[in-house]
Amino acid sequence: MINSLKISFDSLEKQLDDLLQKVKTLRSEQQNFKPDAHAWSILQIFRHMMQSEGQIIKYLRKKILGIATTRKVGFVNSFRSAILNFAMRLPLKFKVPDAIQVEFEERYDYEKLTADWKLLRNEIKEFLEAVDEETAQKEIFRHPVVGRMSLLQGLEFMRIHLERHTKQVERIMEHPDFPKEISQS
Repeated sequence: MINSLKISFDSLEKQLDDLLQKVKTLRSEQQNFKPDAHAWSILQIFRHMMQSEGQIIKYLRKKILGIATTRKVGFVNSFRSAILNFAMRLPLKFKVPDAIQVEFEERYDYEKLTADWKLLRNEIKEFLEAVDEETAQKEIFRHPVVGRMSLLQGLEFMRIHLERHTKQVERIMEHPDFPKEISQS
């Protein structure tokens, strides 16, 4: 894997590992707690992230087939990427793009969900390992709202997206109705 992608992907992996460690020790009731009827549980957030990353790898595999005719990223791509990353840091709610809508199950199993997420991340890693410097600079990553960008810009979006949802997980854990630990008396 080229160095710039490796650094970015390794950072993304550490971020995921930190989040999984934060949630691993919670009971199923806590992992599946929804602050209100219209909110997601922690594991529904995980499922959303997996859907997003699954669509990303699906698109990358398709796009790589026509890489010879794919344009190199330019100013417009960089500008759109910067706007997206700025917007993702704002404390605003965004509608999930139709491309990654998912019907949530009411409850998920942490071990199964996280094992599947790690397999998905491994698919992304294997894809990135085959990318050369020239390909990394092309419009190969696509965001459903702002369009195409480079792989590095795409990985940065993924990092900020996970950061945003990590904060959401932390807010759920701090919610006044979040199930408390069972006291050991």
